[in-house]
Amino acid sequence: MTKKHKTTRPRPKPPLSRAQLERDSAEPMYLQLARWLEGEIRRGALRPGQLLPSEATLCRDLRISRITVRQATDQLIEKRLVERRQGKGTFVAHHLIRHGAQNVNQLFDSLFASGHAASSELLAFGPAEPPPEVAAAFGVPAGQKLLRIDRLYLLQGRPVGAGLGWMLPDALGISEKDAAEHSTARLLESFLGLKLERTELAIRAAAAGSSIARHLRIAPRAPVLVLHRRRLLVDGRTGDLTRFYMNAESYEFSCDDLLALDSRSSLKLFAA
Repeated sequence: MTKKHKTTRPRPKPPLSRAQLERDSAEPMYLQLARWLEGEIRRGALRPGQLLPSEATLCRDLRISRITVRQATDQLIEKRLVERRQGKGTFVAHHLIRHGAQNVNQLFDSLFASGHAASSELLAFGPAEPPPEVAAAFGVPAGQKLLRIDRLYLLQGRPVGAGLGWMLPDALGISEKDAAEHSTARLLESFLGLKLERTELAIRAAAAGSSIARHLRIAPRAPVLVLHRRRLLVDGRTGDLTRFYMNAESYEFSCDDLLALDSRSSLKLFAA
């Protein structure tokens, strides 16, 4: 089995520009400030996780009131560009992967639809003997090898999730190149000609643990959302089984479209 590790160097951060607020403009001062801060965020001068200049600093440097600053940050909060943390200040929000109940089969596609320089890397690929509980889920005897595909998901070079997965024995002929470039669903349906029948998805919160924390560059006790997904084929076999570990600061699962789930999908939510 091939194991791959790749390090991504962060791009140099451009310096913060000087805010040019026009007091005689018809546009309110708070909207001008919000527009300037949004521009600094979008060009990378203020990066995800970075603390915004404090209210006191902005008031002093720009000669504006605290109300103006708060109205401006409220605008950015509504756009999900920043977030307030009680007692700590206002921070640039991390880019989110938004994934809904209606597309439980499409985490790979949801990532690349985010529009935030998404990418993925193979952490592990190749035939491997699964642990007993995975072998049981596939209904294969002990010692039978399955195809293991572990992926790291990134937004703008920052790791946001890891998927540790297995595919049925039919997939052992899939090339590493195809696995790196295509989602598991596409590998099953387009490359192997298999038809998916239903999906089972269970979600719970947990601490990252040392192994996942190393991949996601977070603390071992940092919270992650764990998605356990099993996809079944029309003949009743398990097509693939994947456990996703998603950074809680970078991933959002929406339940707004639960009514869109049909008889081919099941969803379980757990609180830990």
